[in-house]
Amino acid sequence: MSTTKSGLHQTITAEMLHQLVENTFGTATIVKSFALLQGGLFNTTYRIQLEHASYTDVILRLAPELPLGSSGDPLFSFERTMMSAEPVVYEYYRKAGIPAPNIIACDDSGLIIPRTYMFMEFIPSKQLDHPSISESDKEQLYHQLGAYTAVMHQIEGASFGWPQGDGTIKGSDHWSEVLHSFAEETALKASQAGYMPGVGEEISDMFITNKDLFDQVTVPVLVHNDLWEANVLVHEENGQLNIAAIIDGDRSMFADRAFEAILSTESSAGFHEGYGRPQDMSDEGQARLLAYRILSSYFNAYVHEHQVDQPEAGQKYRERTLDLLKEWKRLKLNE
Repeated sequence: MSTTKSGLHQTITAEMLHQLVENTFGTATIVKSFALLQGGLFNTTYRIQLEHASYTDVILRLAPELPLGSSGDPLFSFERTMMSAEPVVYEYYRKAGIPAPNIIACDDSGLIIPRTYMFMEFIPSKQLDHPSISESDKEQLYHQLGAYTAVMHQIEGASFGWPQGDGTIKGSDHWSEVLHSFAEETALKASQAGYMPGVGEEISDMFITNKDLFDQVTVPVLVHNDLWEANVLVHEENGQLNIAAIIDGDRSMFADRAFEAILSTESSAGFHEGYGRPQDMSDEGQARLLAYRILSSYFNAYVHEHQVDQPEAGQKYRERTLDLLKEWKRLKLNE
C-alpha cells in the first residue's frame, strides 16, 4: 500500500481494488478501467467502470486505515466512524427532499481491508467551483443550496453529536458538552504534537466557563459541517443548471444551526436569500458564533499542520485562531 499527499490518503493495489469490486458486485463483474480521483486529503477515491454488474460507473471511497491500538492514532474519535454513518446522513437527506448520492454498499467490518469503504453510483456532474459556471448561474445555484440547507437544518436529532452507522447519535443532551469534548480532544492531540501550547486548553475551557451560553441552544439539528463548493455537484436539466447532489456528508453532526460555517460568510447573497432565515444577531448569538469560528479555526490549524501535511494552510488557520481569540477576550472584557 502506497501513501500519497498525507499519511491518511492511501492508495490501494489494483489487486485489492478488484477484490473489493468482486466482493460487492460478484465474481462475474469485470473492471474495465479505474482511475484515482484527485482532491481528497482524507478519504481515497476511485472512479471505476464495470461490466456485468448492476452498475456500470461507480465511485469507490476508502477511509484512512484504522491504526492498531490508540497510541499515535492520527484520527479524531468522530473520524473513525464517520464514513459508516454517511449512508444514514444521506437517508435523512432523501426523506427531506435534499439531493444525495446513491450508496450501493458500505463495509466497515475490516474483514477484507482494515479500512471502511463504500461504493456509490457515479453522478455525471461538475463541482460548484467549476470555472465554466457563470456568476449568474452560480448565484442561482447558491440560492438552491441555501434552500436545501434550510431544509437540512429542520431535521432534528434526539441529541447533539455525531450520527453513527446504526442510527444512534454519539454525543450529549447538552450542546456545551459536545463542544467541550471536541475542543478537548483537539487540544490533547495538539499538545502531544507540541503545537500551539496552551491555546487548546484555553479554547476547551471556554466551553466550560460559558456553559450556560451554549446550553441556551436546546434543539439539535443536522448540519453538513463541510459545506463548500467542492462538495456540491451540479448538472444540467432542461437547459438549466441545478444541484445534483450534496456530497461528503460524513462530517455531519447534530448541532446548533449556526455551527454551519457557511452561514457566517457573506460570500453569496443568493445563499442567504435561499436560506431565508436571519442570523441570530443577539449578543449571545454573536458570542456563540465567534466561539464556533474559534473552535473550527483551531481544529483546521491542527489538521492542516499535523494530519494532512499542508503547513501553509495550517499557518493561515493558526493566525486566524489567535486573532479570533483576541476578539473573544475583547468581547468578554466589554461584558
